[in-house]
Amino acid sequence: MTHGLGVSVDLDEWYHSRRWVDGRQAHELPDMTALFRRLYGQDRPAGELVAPTRALLDLFDRCHCRITFFILGEIAEWYPDLVREIADRGHEIASHGHRHVDITVLGPEAFARDLDETTATLESLTGQRPVGYRAPNLVYAPWATRILESHGFMYDATVAVSRPIGGKYRGWANAPIHPYHPSYENIAEPGHARLVELPLPPFPGLNLAAGSGILTRIFGFHWTSIALRAASRRGTTMFYFHPWEVGARPKTHGHGLRNAVFLRHTGPWMMRAVERILRDYTGRVLTARACAEAFLARP
Repeated sequence: MTHGLGVSVDLDEWYHSRRWVDGRQAHELPDMTALFRRLYGQDRPAGELVAPTRALLDLFDRCHCRITFFILGEIAEWYPDLVREIADRGHEIASHGHRHVDITVLGPEAFARDLDETTATLESLTGQRPVGYRAPNLVYAPWATRILESHGFMYDATVAVSRPIGGKYRGWANAPIHPYHPSYENIAEPGHARLVELPLPPFPGLNLAAGSGILTRIFGFHWTSIALRAASRRGTTMFYFHPWEVGARPKTHGHGLRNAVFLRHTGPWMMRAVERILRDYTGRVLTARACAEAFLARP
């Protein structure tokens, strides 16, 4: 039996993933205005996000599926019409925080304010109050669970079950690979939290992350396909990616080899891979909220 696949899109841009380039998001709040002036010679982004997002919306319509968009608050402020369109076309609106920075940089109080700011922005634009959250850079802190619960969130979708890669995923290698209630002390351990954790699956045997577009592009389509099939045999599993991955290759600076690896297979190759995954799970593609609700409804 093949169970459902929760599909989601992180609505942020290629320049939000600077952790892969210089690691600064792990240490400080980004100065986006300075970055835009350097990249585009202006104080705001150039709109690269819009075309690939709309292409994905069309793909989701063709595949008759509705998915979850984890939306960055500052993206919603820059592209309010796009966010409204996502909601109007039937997709779940969830929170990716306001700024794309590790929540460990924010700390508990700033994190709580960040959640409130993003929730207010998204609800005002779409009429949907987010009940789901994914942490930027997939970096989590134990204190975040109680804060998410106190702010009315039903689920989190941050944990990537994997041995550490590039300094990420430490302590997550033995996390459950299907939805679970986490511990308040460790998001990667089952416990008594009300929050539902929706983990991203590993590649079987190797126990390395496999449920993301980035890993699909770097290691190839079959890396993700095998991982999703293995996980979905025993329960609901998850897959996520970004609009910029299916768009034009970013003209970015930085370390040449690192960028060549990180930007591998962006564009049409990735769009075909996403469509293939959607069609492989025809009739079984779910929003993240539906995955969490199904878990909570178990007898």
